[in-house]
Amino acid sequence: MTISRSQIRSRARAALAANPRMSGFEQISAWTGNIEASRLPVLGAVTPGERIDPETWSHYQRATVLQVVAKRLGRDDLEDQLDADADAIEAATLQSFAQWGVDCVPVSVSITLNGEGEQRIGTVVAEFRVTWHRDLSGQTL
Repeated sequence: MTISRSQIRSRARAALAANPRMSGFEQISAWTGNIEASRLPVLGAVTPGERIDPETWSHYQRATVLQVVAKRLGRDDLEDQLDADADAIEAATLQSFAQWGVDCVPVSVSITLNGEGEQRIGTVVAEFRVTWHRDLSGQTL
């Protein structure tokens, strides 16, 4: 089995597309600056960092940071909606990676509410640590 950061992002996006709660979100590949309210809800999966630790001279453990970001419009119950989004993201992601046989654990969830404009917009960021192993030639162990 081969594992790459691209495959990690793709796996997360596929899991979320199959999830009943998250399937209605438009998926975007990269989180650009401001997103027009007319495009919401949107979600993206990014891998902004990776820690690499040597296990031997030729084998390395990689701990990739996977972030799933979802943004939606809401009303008074926006924070409750984002809590439910976070739960759906976590369940879908963990189940998918378990089926893939790759270690994935939740690390954090953050929620941001922005009600300064005409509409209330909320963002949830769910962060995971995906652990895998690779040798010097690039082969997954």
